[in-house]
Amino acid sequence: MRKLKVLVLSIFMLLICLSPILAANYTLPQICFAASAEEDLSDKLDDAVGDQLGDLDLSDLEDILNNSGNAADLFQGKSFLEKLASIISGDFANDSTSIWQALLNLIFDNLLSFLPIIATVIAVAILGGMMQNLKPNFGNKSMGSIIHFVTYGVVVILIFSVIMRMISVTTSTIGSIKAQMDAVFPILLTMLTAVGGSVSVSVYQTAMALLASLIINIFTIFLMPLFLISTVLSLVSNLSNNVKLDKFISFINSMFKWVIGLVFTVFIGFASIQGIAAGSIDGLSIKTAKFAIKSYVPIVGSYISDGLYIVLASSSLIKNAVGACGMLLLAGTIIAPVIELIIFMLALKLMAGIIEPLGDGKIASFVSTLSKNMTMLISMIVAVSFMYVILTGLVMCSANIL
Repeated sequence: MRKLKVLVLSIFMLLICLSPILAANYTLPQICFAASAEEDLSDKLDDAVGDQLGDLDLSDLEDILNNSGNAADLFQGKSFLEKLASIISGDFANDSTSIWQALLNLIFDNLLSFLPIIATVIAVAILGGMMQNLKPNFGNKSMGSIIHFVTYGVVVILIFSVIMRMISVTTSTIGSIKAQMDAVFPILLTMLTAVGGSVSVSVYQTAMALLASLIINIFTIFLMPLFLISTVLSLVSNLSNNVKLDKFISFINSMFKWVIGLVFTVFIGFASIQGIAAGSIDGLSIKTAKFAIKSYVPIVGSYISDGLYIVLASSSLIKNAVGACGMLLLAGTIIAPVIELIIFMLALKLMAGIIEPLGDGKIASFVSTLSKNMTMLISMIVAVSFMYVILTGLVMCSANIL
């Protein structure tokens, strides 16, 4: 009996000593098999992404990129397809130093371009104010009014030449954003359809049509004339003390704010609520389809499900990468106009601040009012861009259920 106990104990100790070796002999083949399966799946995914990228028509986006110098700087000399491929592969780190340097150069160049108009307007306004202070020596009371009108007219001509250029910049920027929408969204919606987001596509098609046609037309046909009306009324209001249009100007500005706020709220509410609801329906549909294929298709169901996974994954990667590149292209499009408008607005504030104590108070009031009106142009570009970003982000977030 004692020998039996010793034998059992010896066998038990031997098994304990051999267990690491046995475990290693069984787990190593499993690890190697998992690694090879992962590499094989990654290769298939890369092939599927490459095939789909080759089928995409990016010519319109390439043209937009080539015509935008600031966007080309953000893309670091790469084409749209090359940037798209780098984002998909995960190699999308930008050189932040060069970007900040480009921004500083842009700000500095705009400051230098506005210095002549700033100096000229300030000099004319101060000279006119000095001559008005000498009007008793002329012996004619109307001489001061003549000097005021002449000085005021020269300042208006100088500033309005820049304002017309700012209006042209704003209009062309909004038109460029619309062109980007027309180029990017068909690709995004096509890839969203490939992922299985058919319900989401119907919602986003409607939202994109509203943004690209109705809303942009509201901005260019209705809001831009409101800016012009407010500017002209500000000019007339400061001609003399007998003309008082401040309340009407305030009404025009309030109408502008209410319209842009209402359009923004309605669009974002529609796109967000409808898009989230449609995305939930598409998510359930895709999951149900994958489960049905894997469970109810005999023998080859799991293989078909894996193939479907690869197609969905590649389409989802391309969809999100196109959205990211579109946002980067948008940033390159709006950054120069927005900086130019902001610097001009600050230049007007500076001119008003210098002219008020040294020159004609009416001219200072007119220039100050113009600086406030410039926020209308800035808000138009920013509002359209933000709606574009929101809609693109919703499309990118849709059907990401892999």
